[in-house]
Amino acid sequence: MNILERASIAIRHAPALERADWLWDRVRPAYDRVLSTIVRTRGVERVINGTDRFRLSAQSRGFIAEEYEPVVWRRVMREVSAGDHVAEVGASIGLYALAFAGRVGAAGHVTAFEPDPESASALEANISVNGWQDRITAIRAAVGKSSGQVRFAAAHGLESRIETRREACDGVITVPMITLDDALAGDRIDVIKIDVEGFEQQVIEGARRVLSRERGRPRAILVEVHPFAWAETGTTSASFLGLLAAMGYRVEDMTGNSVSSINEYGHIIAIAD
Repeated sequence: MNILERASIAIRHAPALERADWLWDRVRPAYDRVLSTIVRTRGVERVINGTDRFRLSAQSRGFIAEEYEPVVWRRVMREVSAGDHVAEVGASIGLYALAFAGRVGAAGHVTAFEPDPESASALEANISVNGWQDRITAIRAAVGKSSGQVRFAAAHGLESRIETRREACDGVITVPMITLDDALAGDRIDVIKIDVEGFEQQVIEGARRVLSRERGRPRAILVEVHPFAWAETGTTSASFLGLLAAMGYRVEDMTGNSVSSINEYGHIIAIAD
């Protein structure tokens, strides 16, 4: 966080001014103009969870938290090393993708998939402001078990997801959908991160060849699981865990305990046997 932001936050929350919303409303436009001018060319620096330093573009400068999913962050970053190739499915504005890129270095690569147009635009801007176009490939597509077109509920980065309802809905657009088998054919992949709001099993089904390789298959798959949304996709705890087991992966929670059933929202990590 830069000096101007730190100073502004400190002033805003000073005891004498904490309730002075009228004052903040008056100075905010000027503050935004000044900060936008500073940010436009070189972005704003963020150090996430005290370990990963990168810059965010003006488009994403509203993200000011420097602690973000600390338990999940630490667990997945343990799996990422210099020279790795990482795939992120559902990259949003790219917080994880940027951290991955910093860790894999110039010898590694990150492929980030994001179908929401607004989030994909922010992701691309964040890649650019860090000068990491050679480290991160952004692909504007949903990921599933087949390639083609799919209806997508664009929620401006907040729980955007594939839309299964047939009736017309506000904010629903058509986006490309690809499989990891097609997108990553021939590429070595060391780590995959998946956040797809209930379509986790479909992503895995579309990656059977990638996950079954004798060489170059992922050693770890971090998945944000949404069992409350599985019914509409035909997914169950047994089918999801069984698919990972069939691909040769054991499943753990964020503390290393074996997972035999998934009934609540959370995160799991699948480790190659």
